[in-house]
Amino acid sequence: MLTSAAAQAPAGLACGRHEEVVAQLGELFEERRLGQGLADSGVLIEIFVSPQGSFTVFATTPHGQSCLIASGEAWEPSPQEESFAAR
Repeated sequence: MLTSAAAQAPAGLACGRHEEVVAQLGELFEERRLGQGLADSGVLIEIFVSPQGSFTVFATTPHGQSCLIASGEAWEPSPQEESFAAR
């Protein structure tokens, strides 16, 4: 479940355990992970997208705490994304 800021997260961010966040994105919004990358700080950045075009960006600490960075609508894949998916 997404909860208000945890002790490890900056005040005001929606945060939760990674497994719970991913499950909620799938159940509530039909979002699946489009991609991920590891920041120099060790934080995992993930982008989740639904077939309807909603999207969510989360940052996850090495301890498994995920915090919402951004969310929105009208996601459109770029031609490069489609060619990367074919690999």
